[in-house]
Amino acid sequence: MKADKALNADQTQGWRLGLRNILTRENHSWWKTSRWWMQTLIWGLITNGFMFFLLVLMPLLVDVLPNVDPADLSTLPSGVEIFFALAGMAFPIGVVILVQGSVISEKELGTGEWILSKPVSRTAFILAKFLSHLLGLVMTLIIFQSLIAYGLIWLIQGTPLPLWQFIQGVCILVVILLFYLTLVLMMEVLSDKRGTVLAVGMGSALGGLLLVDLFPFLWYVTPFILANLAPLIVLGTPPAGFPVWLPITSTMILSFAFIIIAIRKFNQIDL
Repeated sequence: MKADKALNADQTQGWRLGLRNILTRENHSWWKTSRWWMQTLIWGLITNGFMFFLLVLMPLLVDVLPNVDPADLSTLPSGVEIFFALAGMAFPIGVVILVQGSVISEKELGTGEWILSKPVSRTAFILAKFLSHLLGLVMTLIIFQSLIAYGLIWLIQGTPLPLWQFIQGVCILVVILLFYLTLVLMMEVLSDKRGTVLAVGMGSALGGLLLVDLFPFLWYVTPFILANLAPLIVLGTPPAGFPVWLPITSTMILSFAFIIIAIRKFNQIDL
């Protein structure tokens, strides 16, 4: 395949050995194929498409839709609340779906062993996976969708949202994405079973809020509450007395720990 084209000679040494070549290969799978625009379209329909339906099409179709009371439309959440609620739920699932298999498939097909027989360090192998997915996911799931959402909300409200506050909300989505990306990569190194990786990733994405309800201290040390905090920050109504910086910092630390574990373990296993 084109994405598996021969690697060029690399003069770097140590943990960076082969990083540039592997990163080029991984980026190729994102940006030299239809993957980037297909994912942009799919997740755009799930988030912005649904928001557009609720806030624009629903009021136009209310007369022809059965069992819809026009008064109910006044209780709909704002565009900011809808977008960040959908993004906070859909994007972690998207990360798990798109990233799972990226390391396991290399083990199964033997391409990982072949690549590592070249002048490529194991650290560079994992970092290339991480960096290429980070760029691809941030661009397709967050940047593109957030720009569209900002424009749609501006169009619907008639006035733009405070740009800096919106950027802060988008940055929270990036922190959430970083957590699930590093979690899945770590699980792919620790386990050879796709089912295990999916169970951990999807379980965290779908069951996080349940865990927070059962164990309130998790509010402060996990990303599970961040999607609920993002729209409050964008709307300028952060929860009084709640240290928003704490779950953000904790999530960043967890993400860093996950990628370090993935690198260290990958340097120890036999492919």
